[in-house]
Amino acid sequence: MAALTGKVASGQLAGKVALVTGAASGIGAATMALFRAEGAQVLGTDIRASGDLFAHDVTDEAQWDAAIAECLARFGRLDILVSNAGTAAAGPIVELELDVLRAQSRVHVEGAFLGMQAAVRQMRAQESPARGSIVVVASIAGLKPILQTTVYGTAKAALINMARAVGVELGRKGDLIRVNAVCPGGTRTALTEEMFGGDAYWDDPARFANIPLKDYCRAEDIAQAILYLAGDEAEFVTASHLVVDGGWVLSDRA
Repeated sequence: MAALTGKVASGQLAGKVALVTGAASGIGAATMALFRAEGAQVLGTDIRASGDLFAHDVTDEAQWDAAIAECLARFGRLDILVSNAGTAAAGPIVELELDVLRAQSRVHVEGAFLGMQAAVRQMRAQESPARGSIVVVASIAGLKPILQTTVYGTAKAALINMARAVGVELGRKGDLIRVNAVCPGGTRTALTEEMFGGDAYWDDPARFANIPLKDYCRAEDIAQAILYLAGDEAEFVTASHLVVDGGWVLSDRA
């Protein structure tokens, strides 16, 4: 099942400014491209910066301040944060070093935490009540145990709960800043091709036979979900998570 192609842009993010982390490839790159097609001004950041991407280690608090400052210098404000930067690790629990768990938590949980802090401060400085949207990219591994993804899934589960907790907190404090998570299923990107062995894995239909839609996600599929949560069409959606996985999380596949 191919991602949506030929879809006509509707300009639903016209006038918005977004910051997208992990924008060098995969879901981040697809999201940045889609947002720009929909009229947003976008600062893409990545630890592997090139072109117009801003160099940004999401685990470094000072670099978050620098990224926000760069966004303001280029575009004057911030309306949307997409916290997408991440990494992955897999393996049997007895073979994993503690540092692997710590690294997963540092990138996924601490990185998103610092990003939320920086974005909320900026959105509050811009107007009262503060308005905006924060979308974190989690995973169905944070909702369902998936074989040998213990440390990755644990970090993503914490990320989902953080989005819920911050969404509730901001609403109760009077902010109109929505916070949500997207939970992709298996998504084919450069990172996952390297992890799982490229075409031999992803082009084997048997690997996806137990998924109701019998296919994997594309980065563009996830970008469309992020677009929905970031835009005004989701103005009453907060403290929630959106699963985009072809039905995997409800299937019997582990």
